[in-house]
Amino acid sequence: MKDLVKSARVVSSSDIEEIVAPHNQFLVPCVTSDTCGAEAISAGLVNMPPGKVARAHYHAHSETIVVCTRGHAATLIGPDLVPHPHGPGEFLYIPPGVVHVAVNLSDTADLVALDIRTDPKFSEDMVLTPEFDAAAAEIAARLQRERAAA
Repeated sequence: MKDLVKSARVVSSSDIEEIVAPHNQFLVPCVTSDTCGAEAISAGLVNMPPGKVARAHYHAHSETIVVCTRGHAATLIGPDLVPHPHGPGEFLYIPPGVVHVAVNLSDTADLVALDIRTDPKFSEDMVLTPEFDAAAAEIAARLQRERAAA
């Protein structure tokens, strides 16, 4: 029991340096194998400026859960980039190997989300899929216009 207690750790996002990941997202990888010895899971914050659209990608072996804490997103899912809108308090599950693109629907407000993955390194199994980027940008622009007009 003592070993479990010893390994428990509080990690503050203010103690972790924000990185720009390959999919052009601003991430704060808080719980990882590097920060606290996680073996099968990771969690971090995603900070998206107004109007931001990530690059298309997938996580080859990792399941992902996204929870918006501030703002409203649409995550474009699968090869057809089907929009899945989500906001504060809503959970989005993305299976391994599924292409996705995060979109901040607001052109004036930041979006903050919590990403939880079954990759203890947080982004080790990320694969970029640039063949989807142009279509994702078009869909994102349409969704952002529709949200602004609503």
